[in-house]
Amino acid sequence: MNLCRDHLKVHVDLINSRMNPLADEINTLDNQLSLLIVDEVIDKYRQKLDKWRHECHATVDRFYEEKCQELQQRCVEKVGEKQKKIHQLKLKTNELMREQEATHDDIFDADPLIINKNFVYIEQWTSNELDLSTLSSPYRTLACSQDSWAATTSNNHFLLIDQCPNLCLYDKQLTLLKEYPWEYDSIPDMCWSSTLNSFIIITNKNGVFLMNENLTSLECIQTIEKKRWLSCTCSDSTLFLTTNESGSNIFQFNLLLSFHFMKQWKSSQSCNSDELINNIAYNNETLALIIENRTNDKKRIELRSSSTFDQLWSTTFNASYRLEYWMDRVCVLKYNEWLVIDYGNSRLFHVSKDGQVKSKCSYKPTINNAVLF
Repeated sequence: MNLCRDHLKVHVDLINSRMNPLADEINTLDNQLSLLIVDEVIDKYRQKLDKWRHECHATVDRFYEEKCQELQQRCVEKVGEKQKKIHQLKLKTNELMREQEATHDDIFDADPLIINKNFVYIEQWTSNELDLSTLSSPYRTLACSQDSWAATTSNNHFLLIDQCPNLCLYDKQLTLLKEYPWEYDSIPDMCWSSTLNSFIIITNKNGVFLMNENLTSLECIQTIEKKRWLSCTCSDSTLFLTTNESGSNIFQFNLLLSFHFMKQWKSSQSCNSDELINNIAYNNETLALIIENRTNDKKRIELRSSSTFDQLWSTTFNASYRLEYWMDRVCVLKYNEWLVIDYGNSRLFHVSKDGQVKSKCSYKPTINNAVLF
């Protein structure tokens, strides 16, 4: 009986020895909470919100200025075209008057002035379409590293190129603005997210990274598993990644929810088991895939719905399969068209929005990537 009482006393003393520090911690937390100045906490986070608002306003202002310049440029071009036609008509009229050979067929009727109510709309003139047959020689060049995948991407202001061992940021005149030492695995591909205002960088082994526009901040995206990623692209809400393997898989991640996993398209849905997805590009709710068949050495471009993954069309190219790590790529053009880069044969294919090859050409030196900048 005495032994049980002794044990009970020891047990009670042990509980008390643990309860007293716990009570002290609770009292400490209570004191800290009572000293907390709520207004200071609110002010701290309001400053962050104010900074976010300022950055958003700056982005809107910058977009507005770009569109104003675009409007002015296109109006000047349009007026210039009209003035040129009027000048030609004046020359023709003067010539006829001098020769006194004006006939009924030579006289033209001047159309009345009609002001379009939708004049503010900035039309996309087909005269600005890409024409591979008249592709000019480079107006500016820079040396690129031979030790990288030639990963390249751009936004409206800057061009980011993997110049192993550095990431290099250039302006539209190809002036080097900044270098960032890259200490991780090789970079197969990169893309720009306008939603996050950041570059997305994928690697073979070290995962996926997010880097801001000025190359001052780099973070590894922890919610995305480390795989042998090969290509990437994104919409306003979704990041698409492809794997570097036969029967490539396509993964979808939510940009708006910290890159949480959304969906996986496996082999047979994405491509056949003996095929590899070289490159992927998003545009206007569609995905363009460059798919390489390792059995028959054929390559093709497929256009699919980005939401249902239904195939919209497919076009095959006679592009030989090679063992180099350089991959064929696809670049988004205006008017929902595509530029396919055949690295093995150094050729360019201009593909229309319905999958027709509008033109093709050879190009020297060898091409391994292209971006619309």
